Amino acid sequence: MKLRNIKMNALAAFALIFVIVFILSGIGLYCLEHNINKKCENIFDAFWLTTVFLLSGFEEFGPISMGGRFISLFIFILGAALMVLITGHIASVFVYKRFWEAKMPNQYEKHIAICNWNERGDKIINELHAEQAEPDTDIIVVSDKIINEDELRKHKAYEKVYFVKGDPTLHETLKSSRVHLAKSIIILADDDFPDSDAKSALIAIAIKSLMGASENKPHIVAEVINHRKMLHLKDAGVDEIVCSTDYGLGILAQCTLYDRLSEAYEHLLQYTPETNELYIVSGEKFPKAVYNKTFKEACDLLNNNRDPNNPAILLGVRRNDHVILNPMEGWEGEGDKFETFQEGDALIVMAYDLPDLSHWK
Repeated sequence: MKLRNIKMNALAAFALIFVIVFILSGIGLYCLEHNINKKCENIFDAFWLTTVFLLSGFEEFGPISMGGRFISLFIFILGAALMVLITGHIASVFVYKRFWEAKMPNQYEKHIAICNWNERGDKIINELHAEQAEPDTDIIVVSDKIINEDELRKHKAYEKVYFVKGDPTLHETLKSSRVHLAKSIIILADDDFPDSDAKSALIAIAIKSLMGASENKPHIVAEVINHRKMLHLKDAGVDEIVCSTDYGLGILAQCTLYDRLSEAYEHLLQYTPETNELYIVSGEKFPKAVYNKTFKEACDLLNNNRDPNNPAILLGVRRNDHVILNPMEGWEGEGDKFETFQEGDALIVMAYDLPDLSHWK
C-alpha cells in the first residue's frame, strides 16, 4: 500500500507540474508571437496553438520567433511523454488486474492466511501443504516485504500459495485479501520491525475490527518473540500464541536429561508419511461411543478398534479450550474437571494421519 500511495502522489505531482507548464507555455507563446504571427493575435489563440502542439505537433503552423519554436518543441516533447505515461498507466491497470486474477484463488473463503513473512514462513508452507495436512487448501500470504516468489514456486508446496503485497496492519489490505474470511490465520513475527509483537497485535486488532459481530471467527495463531507480551496478543484477539524461543529452550533442557528425545519431538513436529503427528479429533470424526466413559475406558476402546493402516494412540482431551494430557482419575484444574468424556470434548491422539473414529462401537 505504501508503494501505491507513492505512485498516486507522483501522478498528482506530475499533473500539477503539467498544468503549470501548459499555462506558462501558452502565456510565453502569446508574448513572443502575438505581434509577428497572425495565428497568435490573442491569448486564446496562444492556448489553442499550445494544445495543437501538445496533441498533434506543428501541422501547418510553425512559430516564427526562436523562443516560440523552443516552446512549441518543448510542448511537443511534453505531449509525447504524457501519452507514454497515460498509456503505461492504463496498461499497468490491465496487467495488474490479470496478475491479481491469476494470483488469487476463485474461492476467497475458508482458506489459510499468513500475515507477515520471515525465513520461517517457508517451513510453515511446506508443513501446511504436506499430504498429511491440508495440501488442497489455498494459502494467502500478505506482506509488505519483497519476496522472491520465483524461487519459492520451484517447490510443489507453493502451487496453491498466493502472495499479496501490502501492509497487513491496514484494514484496506486485510479486507482486499479477505484475510478476515479465512478459517485460520497465522501472524508471523516481522523480524525487521523494531517491535514485532506490537505489530502482530495491531494486525490482530485490525482483523477483529473487520469481523465485527460475525460468528465465523477465524482461528488466529501468532508467533511471539517476547513471551512477556503474550497477554497483549491475547487481549488483541489471538487464540493461540507460539513462542519458538521458549519451546526451543524447553526441548533443549529435556534433551539434556534424556538421550535421543529430540528425535521424538522432530517426528511429532513434521508432517510426513513415515512419522506420527498429533491430531485433534472432533466434529464428524469424533466417536460418540466414548461419551460417559473414563479416559482408561476410552483408551481400551481405541486399542480394541486399532486401525492397522493408521494406528492411533489416545493422549488426552481438549475441553473448554483447555488441553488435558493423560488425565488422572478425577482430574481437576484451571476451572475444569475431567471424569468422563462429555459432548463438546475432542480427542488428542498420535497417529500417522488424521483418523476417522466415528465408527467406534
